[in-house]
Amino acid sequence: MKKNRISSLSFLSRFFFLMLTPAFFQYFAIGFIWHSIYWGAVTMVMIIWVIFLLLTPILGRIGCGWFCFMGTAYDCVHHARKPKAEYRKTMTWFRVLMQIMFFTSAFAFFYLNIQRGTINGFHFNPFRLEPSFNRHYCLVWCVDIGMASLTALLTNKRWGCRNMCIFGFPASYLAKYSRLVPVVDTEKCVNCGLCETDCRTGVHLLQYVKDNKGLVADSECVMCGSCSVICKKDAIKYQFVWNRKEFLNNR
Repeated sequence: MKKNRISSLSFLSRFFFLMLTPAFFQYFAIGFIWHSIYWGAVTMVMIIWVIFLLLTPILGRIGCGWFCFMGTAYDCVHHARKPKAEYRKTMTWFRVLMQIMFFTSAFAFFYLNIQRGTINGFHFNPFRLEPSFNRHYCLVWCVDIGMASLTALLTNKRWGCRNMCIFGFPASYLAKYSRLVPVVDTEKCVNCGLCETDCRTGVHLLQYVKDNKGLVADSECVMCGSCSVICKKDAIKYQFVWNRKEFLNNR
């Protein structure tokens, strides 16, 4: 895919899924995962993110990089703030804690709804949530965007995505097997560091150039294409690498 096309699609994705998310709630009843568990329904939002997870071992974290409206909020704030590129490992213990808090609270209310007789249990109902962006969902959306923006102001690149997101946690493990990855042409690369500076998640790309022959096999990569667009030497391409060992042996 050409650089200018990646840049155009990335811009449209950020605009579309951040600014038009309310329209999805109003007309398609997509909703939130927490609310889906609350009502005991396999809703459209669950189906969408399960599909993204299933695609992750092949296409990488496209859900995180192209479709998540909260991730887009992080990117917008960081684009204006321009924080220094600083690679930091994710905090596994904090990730686990967030998962426990999220699902414990959701299933607690699910259990209460069963006790009240509001629901009978889990059922398949993609459009269970009301197709209306009412005050409740409006408030949730505003709080999510506000918290993402505040976190982006106080932390490093996509810190919230890497440490707090309940989808990002399993996606990061599945992304270890992604077949679509950024590949740096080590002969063209001049180690200028522009790719690292512009990377939305702060991936240490130059380390992969040095130690991995240019194969960027980082599970925190969200497939946004920023590194490919910013590279003045056109040294970074996205390629399907089906056998990593064979690829490295042939480099």
